[in-house]
Amino acid sequence: MSEAVLDTIGEQYARETEILSIISELKEVFENYFDRTWFSLIIDGMPIDFRTVREIRELVSLSALYPGEEWRLYQGLQELDTFYFTVKRFLLPVLKERLGISWLFPDKRVQDTQQYILRKFVAFTFPYNLERLHRLTQKLRVRLLFYYPFLA
Repeated sequence: MSEAVLDTIGEQYARETEILSIISELKEVFENYFDRTWFSLIIDGMPIDFRTVREIRELVSLSALYPGEEWRLYQGLQELDTFYFTVKRFLLPVLKERLGISWLFPDKRVQDTQQYILRKFVAFTFPYNLERLHRLTQKLRVRLLFYYPFLA
């Protein structure tokens, strides 16, 4: 093979490795903090489409990139943005109430001390994990648009 072909293959491998590395980080954050049963229960009734979650799951489950899948990646990024802004707008203001740890509604508070402490910890770390998901989404978007400018 010629040196130019080998360089192209090397660049493509480096591109794929970088994108898959970011997707792997996204997967870790999404699956550990947002794709859980407890999370499904607290977002019940909020305007999050099942398609959004399905597209995100498809994105974070990618283990290889094939030519022509760039649009699929970009669609997953769009759904991650939708997810982030919906959760930030509709869940963050009422997170403590949804978790049952708010002092505003003492009759709806969790009575079990261990559950109360666990939910308090979730309420404390949730905004950080949501922002972490958003930062990784933006990082993936920048890399994707750098390598595939036609997506913009």
